[in-house]
Order: sequence, then structure tokens, then C-alpha cells
Amino acid sequence: MQTKVNKGKYFTPLTIGVAAVWFSSHCGAGFASGTQEVAYFVRHGWLAPFWPLVAMTLVGLVMYVTLEIGRLHAVYTYSEIIQKSYVPIHRVLGTLYDVIQTISMVLAPAACLAGGAALFNQLFGWPTFVGTLVMLLLTVLVCIFGAKAVRLFGTALTIGMIIIVAIITFAGMAKYWDNIVYHISNRVVYTNYKDMVWYGILYGLFQSSIWAAGAASAVGMRYRNEAKGAVIVGIILNTFMLSAVVMMLMGAMPTVATDPDARLLPTLFVVQTLTVPGLAIIYQALLFMALITTAVGFVFAVQGRLGLLFLKNMKNVKLKNAIISTGWLIVIWMVSLFGLLAIIQKGYAAMGFINLVILVIPMFTLGIMNIKKYRRLEEQGELPPEIQSDQG
Repeated sequence: MQTKVNKGKYFTPLTIGVAAVWFSSHCGAGFASGTQEVAYFVRHGWLAPFWPLVAMTLVGLVMYVTLEIGRLHAVYTYSEIIQKSYVPIHRVLGTLYDVIQTISMVLAPAACLAGGAALFNQLFGWPTFVGTLVMLLLTVLVCIFGAKAVRLFGTALTIGMIIIVAIITFAGMAKYWDNIVYHISNRVVYTNYKDMVWYGILYGLFQSSIWAAGAASAVGMRYRNEAKGAVIVGIILNTFMLSAVVMMLMGAMPTVATDPDARLLPTLFVVQTLTVPGLAIIYQALLFMALITTAVGFVFAVQGRLGLLFLKNMKNVKLKNAIISTGWLIVIWMVSLFGLLAIIQKGYAAMGFINLVILVIPMFTLGIMNIKKYRRLEEQGELPPEIQSDQG
């Protein structure tokens, strides 16, 4: 017998919190430094400010499928969601994805540790090891307190990052407005349209791994519209902020793509050309917040997965989370030694190709097919397992 399912509200503190975790995980070392924007959008030509909508919509669609399947089964770790999404070949494809996702969960926070160490060295002259240790400790402190703490932390810092990005991009676009208009009105192309389109899609493909951070923070999501609301807010927020930074950096073309120093930290290059008092300090605050929020989002997602495999009988949850997060961050630290540019340009691009095969295509086929099946079970009162009494 079918029952009427309560679809709930689109926009709640939980949905906004999940969208904030998505943005804070996206706004990491590559985003805040401008390195990602130049590599995947700006250096190709005039479509750069518009193409982020395509990339973030791709990420949002993957996020929606995974959030909805997680909601229907009341599971929030990426391994559990993958197993439910990839039925009937979940044992083979799920195991493969588990391995690949683990690798992707190393790359983003590794870039953050590398960026954080460089930032503290620049600001205070600290050795790389000390800067890395500070980043590690801060990440563990947030992760040990659970999903609610991660959502609150992500939301608070997201508000700060939005304000700071708005200040920087407004000042940058005002200074370079004529060059921005020149590029768009004359449809300037530096590479070719094929690369322009492909690299924008590739950005969305490797960013799709962020779904795991969003899903891990979605504990308590119970209504259909909540998943939709989180994705709507996430797409709008991420597209707007990414496009704004891309447009600002376009104003500094071609220097930010050709000059070795400018290419390393393009946003810093633009900030240094502006005559706004205190803007350099504001940018450093943005970079720090971006680094720590991304590290927290990804480490927290892995923490939930590893918690199913290790220390299963430990009753002290905070101690368990601390041990797992610290151990995983040591692995991340070793990868961070390769450096920020190598991780972003080589590691991220490789993950984009891999995600297409083992994440995006399966989610848009098997995942959607299974959502329809699970929703029928929901209407029959069999799913979600923990909240049947709340539906009606």
C-alpha cells in the first residue's frame, strides 16, 4: 500500500549547511590561489566567465543523485552510498570506486596542506613542517566533533569567504574592466574552442568528487526537497563565486597565463596590482579559510568511511575521530610534498578522466535507476529505515 510522502521544504539550515560545505570544499588551494581558474578556464578564452555554470551544474547533478540515495537509506558515508547507487554491479564497481575515491580524497587536502605550509612560511617565516602541523591540528579539531560541527564551521567560513571574494573580485574587475570587455566583445580565443569546452567539462568532472563531502555533512536529511534545495543553493553559490573570480582573472590576461610568477598564484598577482589598502591581508585571510575548510570537508568524508573499517568497537567517538583523522592527514601530508602546482595540473586532470568512467556515467544511469526503485519502496513505507514514522 502506497502512502503519501512528506517532501519537506527546499531551504532549511541543513540544506544551506550542505551547500556551504560544498562551497567550502570547492574553495580550496586551487580556487583561492586562482591556479585552477587559469588552468581550466581563463587561459582558453572569452567563454571563461560563462562556462563555470556548466561545470557546477554537472557537479550538482552528481551531488543530487548521491544525496537522494543517501537520504532514502539514511546513510552518509561515500562507501555506503556507492553500494546503494551501483546495484546490481555494486560489488565490483563499488570496490573500484572506493579505491579511486580514496585517492581523490588525498589530492584536495594535500593541496591544502601544501598551500597552508607555504602561506605560513610567507607570513611568519615558519618552516614547512610547522605550517603543515598547524593545518593538521586545526583540521582534526573540527572533524572530531561530527557532521553538525562541520556544517556550522563550513557555513561560518563560507560567509567570510563570500565577503572577501566579493571585495577582491569587485576591486579587480573595476581595475581591469576594459580588458574584460575587450576579451568578451571580441571573442578572444587563446587556445581553441575544443579545449575551451573540454577543460570546462573536465573541471566539473574532477570537482564531482566533492559530493562525498556534501553527503557526509547531510546527516539528518530526510525529505526529498532537502536534497534538491541543497543542490540549487550549491549550484548558484559555486557558479556565482567561481565566475566572478574567473572574470577578474580574465582582466589580467595574458599575463596570468604566461608569466611564471603570476601563473603560480594568479589571484595574489592581481591583488598586488591593486591600490586598495589592506587587500593583501584580506586575501591571505581568504586563502587560509579556503585551505582549512577544504581540508576539513574531505578529511571528514574519509573519517566516516574509515570509521566503518577501523576502531569499530571504540565507544569514545571523539577519540576515534581524532585518531582516524590524524592518521589520514599523515598520508595526505606525504602527498602534499609534491607541491601545489603538480597536484592541481596533473593530479586533478587525471581524476577528471577517472571520474567520468567510474562516477558520472554510473550515477546518471545506475544511480537514477535505483533512485526510482528506492522511491517506490519509500512510498510503500519501507524506506528510509530510521524515519518511517515521520512520513505520511
